[in-house]
This record gives sequence, C-alpha cells and structure tokens, in this order.
Amino acid sequence: MMMERRTRPDRAKAVAVNAAIAMAEEKGREAAAVFLEDAGVPLPVIARVLSEPEKRRAEDQRI
Repeated sequence: MMMERRTRPDRAKAVAVNAAIAMAEEKGREAAAVFLEDAGVPLPVIARVLSEPEKRRAEDQRI
C-alpha cells in the first residue's frame, strides 16, 4: 500500500501552491492554474489543489 506524502520536499512549489490558492479567490482558478504551471507544478497537482480542496495538504491555505 502506497502512503500519501503530507509534506512537499520542494519549498518553492509549496510557496507557489499557497500563493495560487490565494490567487484563485481573487483572480479565479484559471489565473491560478497558469501561475502554477509557470512555477513548474505538475498538472495533476494543479488539478487537485484547485478543484479538490478537501484533498489539499494540511499546511496549504484554505479558501
């Protein structure tokens, strides 16, 4: 059985994810998705963070 990782080893991507969560509230999910893609965040992570808030990691901001 594979265990889900609850922390991000890449601090830059963790900061980008938190910024995008805040951005999604102000500028919309599309703008946040573009920002995350430009930051090098993998597409499955972008989809999870922006579309499935209940699956975000505990340290991610909640909107």
